[in-house]
Amino acid sequence: MFAPSYRITDKMTRWLSDIAEIRAMVESSKLLPAREAFLRRAAIIKMAHTSTSIEGNMLEEFQVKQLAEGQNVKAEVDQIKEVENYLAGLAKIDRLAGEKRSFGVEEVLEIHKTVVGGLVNPEKSGKFRPGLVFIVNVMPKGDEELAYTPPPYSKVPDLVEELLEWLRRPGEIHPVIRAGLFHYQFETIHPFTDGNGRTGRLLTLLHLYQSGWDYKKVLVLEDFYNRDRKRYYKQLQTGDTYAARQGVDLTSWLEYFVEGFWEEVLRVKEQILTLQAVGEKGITQQFLDEDELKMVDFVVTIGKITSSDVVDILRVPKRTAQAKLKRLEDIRVLAKQGAGPSTYYVVPHPA
Repeated sequence: MFAPSYRITDKMTRWLSDIAEIRAMVESSKLLPAREAFLRRAAIIKMAHTSTSIEGNMLEEFQVKQLAEGQNVKAEVDQIKEVENYLAGLAKIDRLAGEKRSFGVEEVLEIHKTVVGGLVNPEKSGKFRPGLVFIVNVMPKGDEELAYTPPPYSKVPDLVEELLEWLRRPGEIHPVIRAGLFHYQFETIHPFTDGNGRTGRLLTLLHLYQSGWDYKKVLVLEDFYNRDRKRYYKQLQTGDTYAARQGVDLTSWLEYFVEGFWEEVLRVKEQILTLQAVGEKGITQQFLDEDELKMVDFVVTIGKITSSDVVDILRVPKRTAQAKLKRLEDIRVLAKQGAGPSTYYVVPHPA
């Protein structure tokens, strides 16, 4: 049975306290259905973009959005397929989260098959690896350096089942800590020939959904990992072989995981406060037209908006863009910041 070794540091305690407070705020927040749906759509696109980017996918976020909307994208076929698969994986965990309170080997294999379908040989899709694999780092000159040797393939089915059994008996472990430990151990077992990172991140998200720590399903943990991929992989690297990782202290990994969770729930908090402010200042009374809603959506995603952004979003002349921003400033949906060429607009928080 998986028996991780770790301790809860003072930093982790503070972060977990904030995480719980924000969770309560998010659950009690009242957003218009259309606004909540917008946040969910934006999160799905960012999840698909960042999680595949971690693995080297080159598509930009706007291209992922186009794929999610059923549009054609000019890119390598495998890159497109990888993103489409991940979008399908996100839809699948959303369905699985509503069906049962825990998942087993069948669901693990189902998610993996969804992630790698059409990208690997069929005999490796949705099946545990049939042999030994080696994880290597590619050096600047193209040389490969052995980074990690996972356990023998013959042990994989039992190790995965033991991990899932541990997950089904949470005891008094905080759900966020439990998610972090699961994520680490899944990648350590490395149960598949390919697609372990994407599958592990999806399953971690599924566990959080089933545990009730979903934050309206707009939490994007992958974004934290993607901002510093080197740090992400370094934190996962606690030993160069499976044997060397047995009994290792996972405090450093957990501190990293909880920090990322905390940073991302702060983003969720900001987004919801922003949408609540907008709702109070106009949306609930139908004051904003379709173009203005697009502008507000942009602010929620990016954090601010300029007249140049409005020109790109709405395909209007700059003078029209400035007039639209002035209108939103006048009705106090947006607040002006800066002056001259550096002017931008944000959504003010409720007083």
